[in-house]
Amino acid sequence: MTGPFFIIALIVLMGGISQGVCGFGSGIFATLVYSAYLPVPQAAAVTSIINVFLTLPLALRYRRYLTPRKIIVPFLVYSVSSLLIIRASLDLDGALLKRIFGGFLLLLCLYHFTLSGKQVRRWTPWMAAGTFIISGLGSGLFAVGGPLMVLYFLAHTDSHEEFLADTQMIFTINTAPTLVLRLSSDLLNAGHIRYLVPGLFGTVIGFILAGRIVGHISKERLTKIVYIAVGLSGMLYLLGF
Repeated sequence: MTGPFFIIALIVLMGGISQGVCGFGSGIFATLVYSAYLPVPQAAAVTSIINVFLTLPLALRYRRYLTPRKIIVPFLVYSVSSLLIIRASLDLDGALLKRIFGGFLLLLCLYHFTLSGKQVRRWTPWMAAGTFIISGLGSGLFAVGGPLMVLYFLAHTDSHEEFLADTQMIFTINTAPTLVLRLSSDLLNAGHIRYLVPGLFGTVIGFILAGRIVGHISKERLTKIVYIAVGLSGMLYLLGF
């Protein structure tokens, strides 16, 4: 396990740097490396534990800015979608799931270079519902459910603090029901601790390094590099490598 330990720690460390500098990336990098050693549903399950170590501190820090009336419906749709797809993923072929994950990464790349940062002027109920469902599916399948939820809440919150409080609280509390399902389905068990430890180690070191280099690297340039890497990885997965 020595070799995989360092590989996992290194890749998740890169995700931690991306998260610390750009505000995203940890979950993507973690699922990407874990899926090289585990079936995708289990890789997502381990990543979800790492994610809660990132979202919970922010949810608690900004809790006084939380607007419960704005998160109830998004959370319910997001959570139900996550639970349903986790249950369905148990019956899906592993190779097929890897290709789906590759396509998902490619879509994230395309999202960044086409839609990221662009505000939707008028959110219809159908657009909002679609956003919550797609985000929940991404969270359940790959532990990556943030991009579209971010787009929605940027348009429906009144401050950066409220945005962080609402989004991070949804991601955090969604961990509880999905964790119960993953544990009961054996997607998470004691054997996964050996994968979780290097991931947490890499995340912590990545955040520390991000704090040191954040003033010496362009956020926009690093974001572009990360999404290009995500897109290339997605292409390889989609082709079956």
